[in-house]
Amino acid sequence: MSRDSINQARVKYRETQLENLTKVDVKSQAQALGLELDDQGRAKVNFVGRRLLADNGGIVPADGRPVPIDAQSVVAHYLASQGRADLTGDFVPIKRLTGIGVTCGSPSENLTKPLTDLFGARYDLFAQAAPKVDGVYRGLSPAGAHAWDFGFPKLPVRIEYFEADDEFDAEIKLLFDSSANRYVNYECLELLTMCIVVEILMAAGLIKDPDDCQNSFL
Repeated sequence: MSRDSINQARVKYRETQLENLTKVDVKSQAQALGLELDDQGRAKVNFVGRRLLADNGGIVPADGRPVPIDAQSVVAHYLASQGRADLTGDFVPIKRLTGIGVTCGSPSENLTKPLTDLFGARYDLFAQAAPKVDGVYRGLSPAGAHAWDFGFPKLPVRIEYFEADDEFDAEIKLLFDSSANRYVNYECLELLTMCIVVEILMAAGLIKDPDDCQNSFL
């Protein structure tokens, strides 16, 4: 698929999600999803370092920064979600959430490849960048990785950063709470992954443009 056709698909997906957003009860949805409202009844959404406001009219920046297409799609889809579930605290790879038994080699595995490729063994650089995009450090995981949480109140995303040692190279995994597919569809999870990857890399100064990751995402 060419870059032009991919971009056209992204725009169409955003249009669909914004259309769905026009039909929701923003107040009740915000309450159910753990989001606050501003004095105009708009949902206040903190999303990878951006401060956004969402209502039936769309997604606008509260901080004056332009809102990328994919970020609009993810926030609109999340706010329109009718899914309800309790968080499990069990974080799993995206391929575990397809419901169709995807095995290793899933195209989705390429989505986090830029993190490992560009950060490599520089965990200190990652640790400086993550808080800039609302990353919250959770300490070491049972497996010994540095655990950072991102995402939304009802849709947390965890990045586990395994530092390099004498036997293994550094490895970075992006995981979702196992309840994630009760809220959003698989395509939205992929877009959410891409948004987080891009914003962390930009916060670290490792890329200057979101399209710098495009080839890795294909």
